[in-house]
Amino acid sequence: MILSIESSCDDSSLALTSIQECKLVFHQKISQDSYHSRYGGVVPEIASRLHAQQLPQILQELKNFLDGNLEAIKAIAITTEPGLSVSLIEGLMMAKALALALNLPLLSINHLKGHIYSLFINQKTIISPLSILLVSGGHTMILEMSHSQIQIIAKSLDDSFGESFDKASKMLGLGYPGGPIIQELAHDAPSLYTLPIPLQHSKELAFSFSGLKNAFRLKTQEKDYHPNALAKAFQESAIAHIYQRCKLYFQHKQSQNQSIQHFAIVGGASANLALRDKMHQLCQDYQATLLLSPLEFCSDNAAMIGRAGVESYLKGEFASLYELDISPRTTQF
Repeated sequence: MILSIESSCDDSSLALTSIQECKLVFHQKISQDSYHSRYGGVVPEIASRLHAQQLPQILQELKNFLDGNLEAIKAIAITTEPGLSVSLIEGLMMAKALALALNLPLLSINHLKGHIYSLFINQKTIISPLSILLVSGGHTMILEMSHSQIQIIAKSLDDSFGESFDKASKMLGLGYPGGPIIQELAHDAPSLYTLPIPLQHSKELAFSFSGLKNAFRLKTQEKDYHPNALAKAFQESAIAHIYQRCKLYFQHKQSQNQSIQHFAIVGGASANLALRDKMHQLCQDYQATLLLSPLEFCSDNAAMIGRAGVESYLKGEFASLYELDISPRTTQF
């Protein structure tokens, strides 16, 4: 089995994944949302201290699950990039200590690649080629994967899709993470506002949420505004922007006589149900199959790192115990 560790931001998580069957054998995650909610976002120092407490707790549960028999573990997969450096280092130190104590090889896993492999948890077959929309608290990208090679096609010029929801929630005086809060407020809310759709008349294959965020901020400064209706308008504009940019991508591929057979949405913000519905409509229009991660594996988790780790293990992509370090700002694959 592969023992995987995820600590790139504010979720502490460990998992065990079968190498032969790619089955998830053990998975545990402790969320820090309640600690960061009062601040409207992740506080790195708090996240780091909580990882130092929570990762050993989960490790003890894993050891109990295995009755102390760790011989079945053949390698340790650890998230090393991108993420908060003070969070990444907590997981890396645990991984190095375990690798040294158990004489096991290390597998360095890109966090964003892990999100892609969340599509294939408990599955042996990897679908390729694959076009991917990655939407999370830190990234908004269109990616292409072929034979495990990943290329960035488009990305945000400023805020990410998930980050814009967090900031909208904070402007309403509500908690973190903002995605579920805005989605809940928007549900069955009246249509009272219209907010701009970013880059609506641009042919540039890119994303931007700063203008929408500012328009939302100005609405919150109006007297007696309706928070639920404003949340609905924000969600509708943000999703319309994603839809239009992805439609532009489909049209671009079509103009090159390159059909898209499989299109996936991954990342924490891919749990947004309205976004899923809109992208399902787009894929139907272009006869593409939409792939979605189970809701429980959309946010950061060690199960996706373990599934990516299996692929790295089978290819012999091992990292040096003494040279492996973190790369907090990397978005290359």
